[in-house]
Amino acid sequence: LASADQRLALIAASGGCTRPGCDAPATLTAVHHITEWRDSGPTDIGNEDLACDACHALVHDGPGGWETRVAPADSEHPGRTEWIPPPHIDPEQRPRVNHRHHLGDLLSAALAHYRARRETELREHRQRWMREPVADTGGGEVP
Repeated sequence: LASADQRLALIAASGGCTRPGCDAPATLTAVHHITEWRDSGPTDIGNEDLACDACHALVHDGPGGWETRVAPADSEHPGRTEWIPPPHIDPEQRPRVNHRHHLGDLLSAALAHYRARRETELREHRQRWMREPVADTGGGEVP
């Protein structure tokens, strides 16, 4: 079993269930061994994270089971728990992380998207403005 200190550290780091899309708060989660204890996975903070009962039941060997692993150092979210869906959900089995309890990640992504869109709009506006001459109305005034 995880110690109280380990659980508090996981609550601080993860905030709730780590399965992508799950919004269960930490108060409704249990400590999950990323490498199962029965497979010699240590009860160590580097091999634990939070999962609610419903999501924890999805992690199992065999067809239809999800896998979990710690994201490698060169990934987009190093150290976070990645959930790998079974082939019937994602044939490519791309690892996923839960962003719901990491509002800073969501805010950063939203701001990056906004800035990229705004920059594109400004670039298009400048191109139109620089290329399109102002139409002369014949009255000597510019509309």
